[in-house]
Amino acid sequence: MESPAVHDADGPAALAANSPDAAAPSPPPTKRRRTAPVLADCCRTCRLRKVKCSGNPGNGPCSNCARLELGCNFASVNHVEETTVSRTTPSHSHTEAGTLRKRAQRACSQCHSHKTKCSGDLPRCKRCEAANLPCEYTPAKRRFTNVRFQGSNKSVDTQPPAPGSAAQSDGIISPTLSSSSGGGGPGSVTLFTEASNLNAEDILARKHLILRHMDAYMDNVYWLPSQGFVHPDSTYREIHEGTLDPVHAAGICAVASSFVNPTETGREFAQRCSTQIELYLFQNVYKFSDDLLILFALNITFNVLQGSFAKVWQCFGIASRLMLGLRINWHVLPRGRSFIQQESLRRIGWHFFHMDRMLAGGYDEYICCRAENMRIPLPCDEAAYRENRPVVAERLYDKPGKPPSSINLHAFQIRLIDIRHRIQVITKRLCSASGTNLQHVDASKIMADINGLQNELTRFHSSLPSEVRLCDQSISRFMASPERPGYVFLHCHLAGCHIDLYRFFLPGQKEKIPLEILRKLPREFLARSQKQAVAHSMSFARFCDAIQNEVAQMRDTGKQELAADYSTIQVGTACVRVLLVAIQHQLFRDISQETTAPLWRLGKIDEAHLRFLIKSVQRVTEPWCGLLNMAQQAYDHNKTLVEEFDKSKRVADQRCADRAFRPRTDGDNRLPGTDSLSGADRWFHTPQMPTGPALQYPTSPASSFGIEPGTPGIPLLLAQARTASMDPSEMAAMYDSDNTIMGLTDLTGALPDGNPLMTPNDVPLMQINGSIDPAMYQQAPPGPSPGFALAQQGIFMDGYTGQFANGHREPNSFGQQTGYG
Repeated sequence: MESPAVHDADGPAALAANSPDAAAPSPPPTKRRRTAPVLADCCRTCRLRKVKCSGNPGNGPCSNCARLELGCNFASVNHVEETTVSRTTPSHSHTEAGTLRKRAQRACSQCHSHKTKCSGDLPRCKRCEAANLPCEYTPAKRRFTNVRFQGSNKSVDTQPPAPGSAAQSDGIISPTLSSSSGGGGPGSVTLFTEASNLNAEDILARKHLILRHMDAYMDNVYWLPSQGFVHPDSTYREIHEGTLDPVHAAGICAVASSFVNPTETGREFAQRCSTQIELYLFQNVYKFSDDLLILFALNITFNVLQGSFAKVWQCFGIASRLMLGLRINWHVLPRGRSFIQQESLRRIGWHFFHMDRMLAGGYDEYICCRAENMRIPLPCDEAAYRENRPVVAERLYDKPGKPPSSINLHAFQIRLIDIRHRIQVITKRLCSASGTNLQHVDASKIMADINGLQNELTRFHSSLPSEVRLCDQSISRFMASPERPGYVFLHCHLAGCHIDLYRFFLPGQKEKIPLEILRKLPREFLARSQKQAVAHSMSFARFCDAIQNEVAQMRDTGKQELAADYSTIQVGTACVRVLLVAIQHQLFRDISQETTAPLWRLGKIDEAHLRFLIKSVQRVTEPWCGLLNMAQQAYDHNKTLVEEFDKSKRVADQRCADRAFRPRTDGDNRLPGTDSLSGADRWFHTPQMPTGPALQYPTSPASSFGIEPGTPGIPLLLAQARTASMDPSEMAAMYDSDNTIMGLTDLTGALPDGNPLMTPNDVPLMQINGSIDPAMYQQAPPGPSPGFALAQQGIFMDGYTGQFANGHREPNSFGQQTGYG
């Protein structure tokens, strides 16, 4: 009887020698898995890494562990137990053994299914980013826990993982969830968590999230008027090094979130970023520092995009006073700052200059940043700004210099914005004139002012560099460059300035020049003005068609390519109305004669061509409908206007009051909520419309509630900020009439019941030589409640739980025209 085979370290030869039947032939041995011998001179670290160990040197770690600086049980054999394991929690950067990872820890589902190499980047890998594919990382099947190192105490052997890291590892990281903020949900990336509380994977995910929003900011926002105050190279370097201030990162993410993730989760993420900025500004309201200006600038831009105009008005009031107090506009800059920092402050000052004119809506009485007080140079050449190379740039009303110029597209945009504001001031005074003052209007003075502004626009166009002027070559060049938004803004608003200057002489406009004034003007002047409006509208629409075609021919880059910018919507809506009026009254005949519009791509002009141009304007607006609510409303408004014209063959000439006013809730109308401020619901309530009779201001015996002479009209953005009830469809109206004044009946409809408003017969309307615009209503603020008083006390006693507690010429030297009176 054979004894059972014994498997030991001696191998098959020893078995044959010990067998009694050694001489007999034996069947061939069956193949089996070879088990490695347990060597006493192999450390546990090398055994886990499955590498050959150099052995125990007797006085320290093995050569492998010493070279890779890993824990080795040979270093202190007497104090190491058998259960101690020298390994680390694997991450994107290091393996389980603690070495640098050469490839991704795990592939996304797309790369895994196609068996291609995955870069492992978050929130999307390079392959999915380039192909615009959904990128999802499924949770790993293998679980890793933090195992104590040598010399560690047994009491810390089983430390629970951080809540954020546990949620991160168990969930799916996708672009949608990465753009949503989130209260610890699966895959949420906490932008505002301190870096010390995040593991390597979370830090990398947050870095990629900020980089993605910074890229979107550079692609879509940076080249818009005076938005280039974020220095690209410095910001990217700080993001990669992890030193970017979280509140600055929140500002960039808030503005760019609409372009990264135009969904409800993306809007919620942007709103939470804005809330964090407002908390920080409230915490530091006692500081008189220029560091707060960039936060105001970013937050104001975000609220403009979201339509929260009440916040825009109030935040801009604080920001402009801070800028004036720091005397940034007088070129009094802090000492010890680099040229980049000084230029960024100057650009922020011009950003407020632009926002000031946008909010004023053509009413000079609401201007805070006066042109004569803006003594700072215009934004300098972009190359000098990025290279930190000091240059002396031109000022607002300096005579344009010869090429090479010391200014860039931002500076030309500022000059155009200033001209456009003065055009709006004159046209609003013309459209608001009424009463007995009409007999004092001088027709020659009106024609001189219109011609003067036209000459200023012509000089501005002549001052543009040759490579920026409108032609097929410049369109192809700039549409493929990062400067695309600035180039498009410049030419769209140059055409928009001409349209605003002449469109009020056309019929079918919501705001018209009084008939008494039109009768005093020569017929030739009126006919030429109408052709000017139509010709520039056609030029604008042809430009829209050209830029949209250029974008359509671009290869798929994995992101949405936008031909225009958000401000083009306003000019586009005015252009559609002008083109419809031209079709109705056949004003496109002999349009090429006596016009300053560029005869670019001019072909056969008939009704079919004008309808094609209207569709071209709608093509440019349509991609923005999924990003901004106001774009969707403007698009629907234009579509309805065209449909009504097709039915009635005339342009609808209706006022805002013809529509019913319904409550609207666009934008965030609360102070920071419960996620950031304890007890917010107790102290800060959502504003409600008053239901009872309106409160009255205390009146003196010598006067009563009325309208003072000289009171300016109300721009539409201010009316939206003052009233909490407005039809969402009226959002498109502000693009139709370029922030035109709301009539008295419109204001009555917008006010709550019980608000007294003086009738037009009680006071004279605007005087050309003395200035009364249509009446401005007044509404007394509700008296402070006890809860509100306690809330103010609670803010400053308890404080917030901070997330971040870590040679100038005069205007008339460049052709500025005088107004009426």
